[in-house]
Amino acid sequence: MSYVVDSPPIGAPPVMHWKPWHSAVVVAMTAFFVWMAVWLPWGVYASWIVAMVALTGFTLVVGRGVTGAWKGAFVDERLRMSLSRLQMLTWSIVIVAALGTMAIARAQTDPVSAMDIAVPPTVWALLGISMTSLIGSPLIKNAKKGSAVAPDLERAGALMAAMGKSPGQMQVEGQVVKNVSLDDASFADLFMGEYVDTFNLLDVAKIQMFFFTVLLVLAYAISVGKTLLTDPSLGSLPDVGEGMLPLLGISHAGYLLSKTVSKP
Repeated sequence: MSYVVDSPPIGAPPVMHWKPWHSAVVVAMTAFFVWMAVWLPWGVYASWIVAMVALTGFTLVVGRGVTGAWKGAFVDERLRMSLSRLQMLTWSIVIVAALGTMAIARAQTDPVSAMDIAVPPTVWALLGISMTSLIGSPLIKNAKKGSAVAPDLERAGALMAAMGKSPGQMQVEGQVVKNVSLDDASFADLFMGEYVDTFNLLDVAKIQMFFFTVLLVLAYAISVGKTLLTDPSLGSLPDVGEGMLPLLGISHAGYLLSKTVSKP
C-alpha cells in the first residue's frame, strides 16, 4: 500500500532525456574501443586504465541519457542512490576492462584464441555474490512495500522535516521510503536506511559493505595490474583468493539481513 504526502500531479507526458549527443558519444566510445582493439596504441597496463575510464564515462553518459541525471545509473526504483548498484557497476568495470584489454593484447599475436582467457571460479563467485545483493535487495524491499503494518505518517513527516526535506519530496510505500524526484537522490543515500524508522539514520551494514567493497576492489585491481605487467601470456584473470570471498560474503549477508528487519 502506498502513502503519499503532497504528491506531485501524475499523468504528465514522459520526458525524453536522450539527445543526439548521447547517441554520438555512445558511437564514438564504441569506435574508440574498436580502434584500440585493432591498433593497441598503448601498453597493456595503460590500456586497461584507459578502458576503465572509458567504461566509467560510458556508464555516466548512458545514465544521463536515460534518466536525465549523471547519477542515473546508480539510482534504483526508489529514486535513491543504491549501494548494490554502485558495487556491481564497479566490479563490472574493473573485470570487463581487464578481460577486454587482455583479449586485445592476445589478438595481436593469436586472434583465434584471443578470447580463451580463463576466469577463476572465485571471480565467478565474487560476481555471483554481488549479483545476489543487486537482485535480493529489491525483492526484500518489495516485500516491505506490501507490509500490512501501516506506517506512522506523522512521525515520517517529522523525520523528513528534520532532514530538511518537505513531505512532498518523499513518499511511503508500506514501510519503504522513496523520493518523488530523481533530483533528490544523493550519495548520502548510500549510507542511510530505507524504511520509515531508519531512512534518516546511518545504516551500519551499508557502511561496512562500502568499506569491504573499497578494500577488495583495490586489492583485486592491484592484482590485475600486476598480472598485466608481469604475465606475457595473459591467459587468465588473477584469482580473487580464498580469504577475500568470506569477507565479501559476510559483508553482503549483513547488508541483506539488515533489510529484512525494521529497527526502532
